[in-house]
Amino acid sequence: MMDKKQFILVVSIPAIVILVFLGIKLFTYSFGQEILLETAPVDPRDLFRGDYVALSYKISRIDLSSLPHDTNFSSGQTIYASLSKKEKFWTIDSVSHSKPSLEMNQVCMKGKVINSFENQLFIEWGIESYFVPEGKGVLIESQRDVKNTSVIVSVDSTCCPVLKELLINDKPIEFEYESNNFV
Repeated sequence: MMDKKQFILVVSIPAIVILVFLGIKLFTYSFGQEILLETAPVDPRDLFRGDYVALSYKISRIDLSSLPHDTNFSSGQTIYASLSKKEKFWTIDSVSHSKPSLEMNQVCMKGKVINSFENQLFIEWGIESYFVPEGKGVLIESQRDVKNTSVIVSVDSTCCPVLKELLINDKPIEFEYESNNFV
């Protein structure tokens, strides 16, 4: 039979684990380097699933023949990309299997290789979903000009990205709260 202290310990461990994961993302969100990424067109039929926007990025498809990289990559492997700002958006300078040494004005993002074919890599960065208030996905879909959609991402020193804001025509998507309904 479990006494009171054991019960409290068993109940509090999952809560502590969840708080640690949330704390890491909150730290990245608050103190990470902000970068602007250009999104890539997404098939409108797969654009929304429930109350989130599915995003794809130009940096999610990497042509290894045009970038410095170490050895070959295969599906399921972790990939690190060095990015720097070029004109308006941040783009990839090089990719590797391990965290790179960064130069001035560079950030690193960690992702996962989803597929590799010849010299093409398809990467998932963990920022492919932008959650919106219930019922607001249709509103964004009607306003979204796929050619001018971008996101602000915060990247921490461990190369982990966190999606901060969705921009359409360089303006943040905002939701107003009015009498128990989002407008």
